[in-house]
Amino acid sequence: MKQLIIILLAFTLTTNAQEAKIKKCVEVKVEKLDAYRVKVTKTNNCVEPKEVTVQAYLRHEWNKKQKQRKKRKND
Repeated sequence: MKQLIIILLAFTLTTNAQEAKIKKCVEVKVEKLDAYRVKVTKTNNCVEPKEVTVQAYLRHEWNKKQKQRKKRKND
């Protein structure tokens, strides 16, 4: 019984350690500029120094990009 508890404890510690290492590299922030434009700010935290990219898209172009990403992700 003690061995089983030790094994489970070791397993949970290793999985928690792996989850702690997972870090989101790219953060995307979308802001509404006008009724037809959006401003997209991408921040890459995995490189030193932080890389910040700012772009403006028409709303229908941004929606089209989002649909393509979702489609690629699901495939």
